[in-house]
Parts: sequence; C-alpha cells; structure tokens
Amino acid sequence: MTDKILTTENVHLYYGEKEALHGINLDYDQYGITALIGPSGSGKSTYLRALNRMHDLQDNVTVNGTFMFKGHDIYAPDTDTVALRKDIGMVFQQPNPFPFSIYDNVAFGLRISGENNKAVIDEKVETSLKQAAVWDEVKDTLHKSALSLSGGQQQRVSIARALATAPEILLLDEPTAALDPVSSHKVENTLMTLRDQYTMIIVTHSMSQASRISDRTAFFMSGDLIEVDSTKQMFLNPSEEKTQDYISGRFG
Repeated sequence: MTDKILTTENVHLYYGEKEALHGINLDYDQYGITALIGPSGSGKSTYLRALNRMHDLQDNVTVNGTFMFKGHDIYAPDTDTVALRKDIGMVFQQPNPFPFSIYDNVAFGLRISGENNKAVIDEKVETSLKQAAVWDEVKDTLHKSALSLSGGQQQRVSIARALATAPEILLLDEPTAALDPVSSHKVENTLMTLRDQYTMIIVTHSMSQASRISDRTAFFMSGDLIEVDSTKQMFLNPSEEKTQDYISGRFG
C-alpha cells in the first residue's frame, strides 16, 4: 500500500443551498499527474479549489468531508492557510503575474514566508525559472515587468512563482486554456519534466492534453466522480458508459 500524500473522502460542497459536489472520494500518490476531466459545470474546478481552501475566500460556500494532507486535516481550525497554500500551490487558467518584475514575481512567496537573504532568493528564483522552463528566455530581463512577457511566458513565470516556495502539490486549473498551441505545448512539456518531483492535479477540458500528460484521470459529471483509473485504461477501456460517451465526444 503506497502512502498517499493527499486523501479526500466524502467531499460535499454547497454554494448556499445548492450542492455542487456529492461525496467525492479521491486520493493521490506522491508524484505524478492526475487529470480531472468532465463537462463544464461538472465540479472539477470546484473540487480542485477545495484542496487548498480557496473557497475560504468566498462567502456562502460550505465544504464537508475529510481532506488529509500528509496526515493533517486541511480544514482543521488551527490550519495555517498561508502555509497550506505554500505546500499546495495553485496555477490559474489566466496567467496572473503581479504587476512587478519577473524576479519579484518569483521571489514574492519567499519574502511573504520570511526569507530575506538575497543569495537564497537569487538561487531560488533561478532554480524555479529553470524548473518552469522559462529561464533561458528571461534571464537577461529579470527586472523587466512580468506583464511585458507573452501569455505562455507569463504562465510559466506563474508556475515558477508557485514552485519557488517548494510546494509538494501543484494544483493547475486549466493552465493552458488561455494560451496558443505553441505556448500550451511548452507548458505541457514543463509539467511533464516536473512529474517526478511534484504531485500535480490538473483540470483540463482537453482530452488530448489529459491523454498526453497525465498518469491518472478522474472523470467528473454533475458533481459526481464517475470513474478514476490510469489514463491509459480510462482512454482505451473505461468501465463506465458515461466516461466512454464523454471521451468519445458524444456529449460534453
């Protein structure tokens, strides 16, 4: 039995009275990429945001269930959400660099967590930008605004910013949806080079992306988890008819 880095059991989530997730059970091994697929409104992004308490930032959301990260309850009253989001980082659909330099974007989380040794920050910034496969493109312009970069570069800088705080899990909510095919390909390649160092959970609308980069795929529909299996098994021989219909494009 492999130790699971993250286990979620019987997850129910409500927006006011409306139940958006109906008892989701999913767990994650250390390392590798899990893709969450399903039609719009199926609950995959809602579930993803529950994993590092992003819903705390919204009123009127109730989350029930068990969320255990390395043996600790994510939703325990004494959980430090700043520390939690450092350990479980997030990259959003729209590249969202802060309106300051590339260097300061990547250093941001380090400084927030109290790091002020310039040599340490310099090293972390370089390492993170290299991990995010964008160092060679920005190393001579680190003090230019991150907003001057292309969308694909901005997204890789956003990934570097998440990596700088040494997370164990990286949540990615449709990280290539706003990008052109060439930029999407670069971001996918970046994620594939990181799969042996991080646990990554990616929401994607692209079946081809899920099949290309993920080790495991979970199919959501109408707030239910229909099926989860190795990506190869899911795409070649899913056990549920609904999964087959979605993957083959009969609906969604």
